[in-house]
Amino acid sequence: MTMKKKAFSIMFMLLLSVGIIAGCSNSASDDATESEETNNDTTEQEATSDEEKSDAIVVQADTINSHEVEDAICVVNSRFEQGWRMVFRANVMDAASDEVIENADVKVVLETGEEFEMELGDHGSDDTETMLYTIAWTIPDDFPTGTLDYEIIATVDGEDYVYEPFDVDLSKMTIIEPLDTSEADA
Repeated sequence: MTMKKKAFSIMFMLLLSVGIIAGCSNSASDDATESEETNNDTTEQEATSDEEKSDAIVVQADTINSHEVEDAICVVNSRFEQGWRMVFRANVMDAASDEVIENADVKVVLETGEEFEMELGDHGSDDTETMLYTIAWTIPDDFPTGTLDYEIIATVDGEDYVYEPFDVDLSKMTIIEPLDTSEADA
């Protein structure tokens, strides 16, 4: 056989093999496409259900200095000294009605495993009363310094809705050593 005939034979066999493989995989591809479409429909339904659920309840939160922190009463803060009293605040809202959900079970869960139940109450001035879930916490004097992850979990009608602060070190709740005020005065 000449070189030209060998090359032609190899090319022919290669094309024939590709054609056979493509023909066999086409029906499998149709099955996979049907299965994918069915899975996509199910996934879309689940996503819609999840979206409806997540759109229904909104949990917002922040942390503030308590009234016991001199010169910084109720100031939104993420850096707290050991020994300070601070407050976790949360708002649990029905997104559709923009109303506060007053019968939620709300708690703070620290990364240490400690949990604190929050209570709903009026906050703000007489003119602008705001209903917030709150709990005050005095940071132990020997509490480790550094970032402290936490989450606020609101349970509404048996479903949990979770608030977590941004996962950015500079904006995370941070426990610091008490500042030496005698050095600041000098």
